[in-house]
Amino acid sequence: MKYKAHIRESDRKAQTVEEHCKEVAIIAEQYVKKLGLKYLPKLQAYLHDAGKLTSDFNSYISGESEFRRGDIDHCFAGARFICELADGYNDKDIYLVSRFIARTIISHHGLHDWVNECGEDYFSYRVSKADRYDEIRQNINDIFDESELRHLLEKSADEYSKVRKKIRAISPIPEIFAFYLGMFERFMESVLIDADRTNSADFMSDSKTQKEFDTAALWDNMHTRLEHKLKAFEHKTDPISVQRRSISDRCAEFAKNDVGVCRLIVPTGGGKTLSSLRFAIDYCKANNMDKIIYVAPFMSILEQNGDEIRSIAGDENFLEHHSNIINEITAKEELSEYELRTEKWDSPVIVTTMVQFFNSLFLGKTSSVRRMHRLSRAVIIIDEVQSVPLKCVNLFNLAVNFLAKICGSTVVLCSATQPVFDKLKYPLLLDTKSSMTGDYSQDFERFRRTRLVSAITKSGYTYDESAHFCYDKYLESGSLLVVVNTKKSAAALYELIKSKNETAAESDKAVIIHLSTNMCPQHRREIIASIRNMRKEKRRVVCVTTQLIEAGVDISFDCVVRSLVGMDNAAQAAGRCNRNGENASICPVYIINIREENLSKMTELKSAQSVSRLILDNGKFTDLLSVDTMTAYYSKFYNEQKENLSYNIDNSGKNETLINLLSLNKNRYNLKRKPEIRFCAQAFQTAGSVFKIIDENTEDIIVPYNSEADELILKLNSDITPRETAELLRTAQKYTVGVYPNLKQALDEAGALIKLKCGAIALNDGFYDASTGVSVKRGEQPALIF
Repeated sequence: MKYKAHIRESDRKAQTVEEHCKEVAIIAEQYVKKLGLKYLPKLQAYLHDAGKLTSDFNSYISGESEFRRGDIDHCFAGARFICELADGYNDKDIYLVSRFIARTIISHHGLHDWVNECGEDYFSYRVSKADRYDEIRQNINDIFDESELRHLLEKSADEYSKVRKKIRAISPIPEIFAFYLGMFERFMESVLIDADRTNSADFMSDSKTQKEFDTAALWDNMHTRLEHKLKAFEHKTDPISVQRRSISDRCAEFAKNDVGVCRLIVPTGGGKTLSSLRFAIDYCKANNMDKIIYVAPFMSILEQNGDEIRSIAGDENFLEHHSNIINEITAKEELSEYELRTEKWDSPVIVTTMVQFFNSLFLGKTSSVRRMHRLSRAVIIIDEVQSVPLKCVNLFNLAVNFLAKICGSTVVLCSATQPVFDKLKYPLLLDTKSSMTGDYSQDFERFRRTRLVSAITKSGYTYDESAHFCYDKYLESGSLLVVVNTKKSAAALYELIKSKNETAAESDKAVIIHLSTNMCPQHRREIIASIRNMRKEKRRVVCVTTQLIEAGVDISFDCVVRSLVGMDNAAQAAGRCNRNGENASICPVYIINIREENLSKMTELKSAQSVSRLILDNGKFTDLLSVDTMTAYYSKFYNEQKENLSYNIDNSGKNETLINLLSLNKNRYNLKRKPEIRFCAQAFQTAGSVFKIIDENTEDIIVPYNSEADELILKLNSDITPRETAELLRTAQKYTVGVYPNLKQALDEAGALIKLKCGAIALNDGFYDASTGVSVKRGEQPALIF
C-alpha cells in the first residue's frame, strides 16, 4: 500500500509518506551541511512522519473516515522507533542522539515540556505509546533499509557528540551546558519544521517555494554598490566627515579577522549603519556566509535603515519583517495553505525588529521556531544593543554565544553606549579583539558636539512648567526636540507647546510636530522626512515625541530636552542634537524631571532614573556623555537589577526564571529519580508560552492613512487566495499601528474597527488624525501643513 502524507486539493494527487520524508531530508541537509551536519537532519527527516504509515491515517487524509484533525498522533512513532533501534547498541553516544532526534520528531508540530509541572517525564510517556505502532514499525521497515538507518544513526551519533563537546568547551557549568543543549534542540527542530513545511508547500502548490540565491554574486554586487555610495562622500573634508570615513575604513579592515562576537563602538552620528554593513558585506565575501541580518529595537530605526540597506541589497534579495497582523494559527496536524506560506526568512538580506529576533529564539509559536536556523552562518548586526530589555539580558548573552560558537554566525553589537554584558553572571563571550574600530577615544573627541545639562529640580516640573521650559529653550536655540517617557506625556506637552506657540509673536512661531507610535510607520517616515527638509531650510521646528526617535534616527536639532531617564537613553537623545556639527559651538541637552509623568507600571525605567540621579548628582563625571560615564552607569544599574536579568516569571511561586525552564528545570525535575534526563528536562512549551520581549499586549490594526492603504484594506476584505493575502499583508505592514486592549475596546465601541475577511482588523475612515494618529474621536483627518 502507498501511504499518503498529503493530498493536493487542485488535482487530488497524493504525495506518499516515503516521497515526503526523503524530500524533506534533502532540504534539511541543505540547510545545515555547512555546519558539518549531514546525517542528523537526514535521519530526523526520514522518521518525522512515520506515524502516517497507517491505514487509519490513509483513510483520514483521503476523507474516507470519521477521524478529525488531531485525532491521530503521528509524531510519536518515529521517535519510538529510533529509540528502540538505539537500545540494541548499548552505546552512550547512540543513546543520547537517539533521544535527541526523538525529541525533535515529537516536537515538529509544537514544543513540549519534557518534564511537566507535576514532575512527570513527558518524553517517556510519548515514546511508550502503542497506537497502531506494530503496523507503523512494519511499514517503516518496508520503506527504509534497516542497515541504512543504522548507518545514519551511527553517523548522527558522531555529529551530535561533536556538538556536545563544543558546547562543553563553552561552559562546563551544568546549567549553561543544559541551556545550550536546549538551544541546539530548538535549532534542529527549526531545521525539521522548515524543511517539512517547505516541502509540503511545494507539493500542495505544485511549485517551488524555496528561494535560491547566488550569495557570492550578491555580496560582490552589494560591495560595489556600497563603495559607489561611499565615494559620494569623499569630497567632504570637514572633521566629522573625515572621521566617519576613518570609522568606515577600520570596519572594512576588521573584516579580515576571524570574528565571533564584537562591538562597534561609535559615537552617535558616526555612521555606524553603513560602517557595520560594509563590514558585513566584506566578511560575507571573505567567509562565504549565507546571510546578513540587521536587527533594530525600534520601528523608527528600522524604517530609516531598512530603506538604506534595501537600496544596496536590491528588492529581490531583501526581506523586511516586523509585524504579524494575523494571529498565527497553531493547528497540530495538516497545515492550511496560509500556514505553509508564512514568512520563513529565506532571503539573504533580512531587516527585522529585536522582537522578531528574540521570538525566533524563544517564542513558542511554531512559525517562530521555524525561523531560528536562519540565524546560522549569518552576520547579525544588532543595532542599539543597549535597548535589549532588562529581563532579557542574560537570555540575550547566552543566545548570542550560541549563535557565534555553535551556529557559525558573527554578531556585531552596535552602540555609542555599550552595556557591560560581558561582566554579568551569564557573560557575553566577546572576542579577545572585540572592538571593531580599535581605539575609539579619538572618534568620541572628534564627535563632541553636545553637553548634557541637568535641569532637575527637587519637586519636579508640572506639564505646564515643562512646556514653558521647553518653549524657552526653543526660543533660545531655534529648533527643539522634546523626548518624554510616555505617549500621554507627549500628547499633553504637544498641546501645551502648540498653545504657547499660537500666542507667540509671529517671528517666533515654529512648526509644532507630534510624533507617536499611534501613527503608522509610513506616516512617521514622512513626518521625519519633512522635519529633515525643514531643518535643511533653517525653518523653526519643535518636535514632541517619545523615545521612538532618540536612537539611530538621522535627524538633528539645535537643542534637546529629555525627560529623566537612564543615562544610555539620555546619551541617545543627545545624538539627535547638533548631529552633523552644523553648529560650531557645543549645544545643550537638558534633563528635566516631569512629576506628572505616570511611571507606576514602568519599574525598570524608575530604577534607571534612580541610577541616573546618582550619576548626575555625583559631581565627579565631568563629561556625562563619555564612555566611562556610561560604563559606571551600566555597572551600577545591572548590579542593582541583577535579580531581574534572567526573565523572572511572575506568579510561579518558585522563584522561576526562563533560563531555569530552558536548562535544568530544577523546580520540576528530580535529579535523584531520573539522572539520565538531567540535561534534557527543559520546559520548552511553558517557556515559549510565557515569553514576551515587551510587556505590551498590543494588536496590529491597518489604518487608512492614504489611498494605497485604502486600496489594501479593500483587497484584504475581498475574496483572495492565501498567497495574495500574504503578499498584501506584507505590504500593509507600513500602515499598521499596535493598539492596547483598552484603546482597542474604545475604538470598537466607537464603531471604528472593521474585521476583514482575511482575519486582519482595519480602522474605519475618520478615526485616524494627521497630527496624532489613531484616535477614538472621529474627525476630518486634516492634512499636516509644513
